Amino acid sequence: MLGMFKAMRTTLRHLPRKPITVQYPEERPALPERSRGLFRVVIDPVSGEPRCRACTLCETNCPVQVIRVNYESKYELPLPNAARVADARIDLQPPVDMKLLKPVLDDWREHGTGLIAVMQNTQEQYGYLPRAAICEISTQTGVSLSQIYGVASFYNQFRLSPIGKYVIDVCHGTACHVAGAPLITAALEEELGVDEGKTTKDMLFTLSSVACMGACSQAPVMRIGDETYGNLTPDRTRKIIRDAMAKVGAVKG
Repeated sequence: MLGMFKAMRTTLRHLPRKPITVQYPEERPALPERSRGLFRVVIDPVSGEPRCRACTLCETNCPVQVIRVNYESKYELPLPNAARVADARIDLQPPVDMKLLKPVLDDWREHGTGLIAVMQNTQEQYGYLPRAAICEISTQTGVSLSQIYGVASFYNQFRLSPIGKYVIDVCHGTACHVAGAPLITAALEEELGVDEGKTTKDMLFTLSSVACMGACSQAPVMRIGDETYGNLTPDRTRKIIRDAMAKVGAVKG
């Protein structure tokens, strides 16, 4: 309360005083006569968008000298070699036997199968879509890499990395999600030592998720290979995966 009275007293004390305003003169650097009214742009006849005509007057008359036209870096930066980068990316991939791709491309030439069929047949050969195989498909079919990767990333049936011998699919449909599918996935991640969508280092197990398995009455549900397990709990899931890992001699991580 005392502080409030002090504040009011200070305010009342300042009320009779006249406000003091300091006027600072505006300073404008004088432009040379040759530069007045010459800042113009060129209208692109195709797009109708204004473009700079690179007259360098903005650089000449910039008061703080921060504008640079046709500026070149003092550092010599090499341009990226696209072909070399592509080769380096392929070298980082696991070795691929390109002979397996030959019957797929022969079938495409003979029957004129579509891109999705070619990609499905390729994945059937390798278990996934290797980068080298995708580059070869692009070269032979004339379909751009961006289009192929667009299809591969749109449909979840396609895989761009190797998968394990046994794929663990956890249903994350509405019924399974409500029944605790996230807990099932978390238990599997803990036991396998890998995140969802990854494969163990021994290439035996791949943990994946699917939208629906059509077994909502048994939610939550998971499938290991051809075997389906329903009415799961985290503890039961841990026991199932431990037994499966011990059976094939899998190692965590």
